[in-house]
Amino acid sequence: MAKAKTKTSKKTRRKDAPASLASVLQNIAKHQESSTNNNIDSLISKASSELTEEADPQKALRTITSALSKNPTSLKALELAGEINVELEDVDTAIRCFSTAAELDPLGEGSGAEKFLWLAQICVEGGEVAIGWYEKAVEYLRKAVAGNNSLDEEKEKLCSALCGMAEIYMTDLCMKPDAESRCETYITEALLVSPSSPEALSTLASIRISQSKPDDARAALTRSLEVWKPLQLGDDRIPAYPFRLSFTRLLIECELYEEAMDVLEGLQQEDDQMVDLWYIGGWCLFLIGAKLKEKEGKLLQVATTTATTNEDAEDWRDTWAAAREWLWNCEKLYKAFEWEDEGIKEHASELLANIAKEIGDAKPEEDKDDEGDDDEGDAEWEDDDEDEEMKDS
Repeated sequence: MAKAKTKTSKKTRRKDAPASLASVLQNIAKHQESSTNNNIDSLISKASSELTEEADPQKALRTITSALSKNPTSLKALELAGEINVELEDVDTAIRCFSTAAELDPLGEGSGAEKFLWLAQICVEGGEVAIGWYEKAVEYLRKAVAGNNSLDEEKEKLCSALCGMAEIYMTDLCMKPDAESRCETYITEALLVSPSSPEALSTLASIRISQSKPDDARAALTRSLEVWKPLQLGDDRIPAYPFRLSFTRLLIECELYEEAMDVLEGLQQEDDQMVDLWYIGGWCLFLIGAKLKEKEGKLLQVATTTATTNEDAEDWRDTWAAAREWLWNCEKLYKAFEWEDEGIKEHASELLANIAKEIGDAKPEEDKDDEGDDDEGDAEWEDDDEDEEMKDS
């Protein structure tokens, strides 16, 4: 009996040996896969930090390329690579990254709607193609928002996507027969999702302006200001700098000049190295001065007192002098950054010429002290190429 027992034991060991080896190999494979995934996650986290915290997209690109070499189908890595290439202004590569992610995750169940939103914004075709990407994003986000545990972030993304669709039907697809009705549908849903969204209220104002409904547009802009203007600087609820700068254009278009200057002066405190900032501010002050000048003309017609008239006359001249300074700053930055927006250049030149006819164009003393003998400070809005042509002739 003892022998039989021993033989059974040997057979059992022989039978179990291969199974034990397979189990070990399987565990090793799982460990290696886990180790690889952890390594990729670490590289993705590092690349994200290099992009956002270190503001070094070239370094981030090298890191994310290393992650993709280990796993070319990683959705997180592909989408981050897309964002990095957008930062590097390599739109074609960014589109390839986001498109690959979209092919791997066509419903957004793997990594959400972000890739669809990016493709809607940067696709070369625009129009119907952009709408198609927005629709994929909206389809996913509607389901996410409908869930009981939907995050505010998802609501804001849905709201933003709907606003983006409305903007396309106000621009690229404005000639479509159903363009206006689509705009109304999208903005209505956007405001239902996020009633206090500055972006939705701004888009609503744009729609009302296009419909020649200035009062409704002003109401929407005022509602938006009430949401974020009282907030302290640094509050996450304050819209980004570019949004607020574009917002001032809408305020000016609706003749809310004082409100526009209030926003612009706040932006100036945050970053005063923006050509558009000084241009829009100069333009706004010019318009304010023009209204005061018009008011003075009306006062003269009704023969008001000399004291009152002189006070108003000084007011518009001071306003235009301030406008001139803003436009001079615009001119300096335009040249320093070699800006290429001819529209800004031409309009600013026109405004400065109109101001010069009324109050002169002499530089203020502080500008003269700063410039010294620097010829560039006294240069007009001329291209360097034009200067060279003058020398050659």
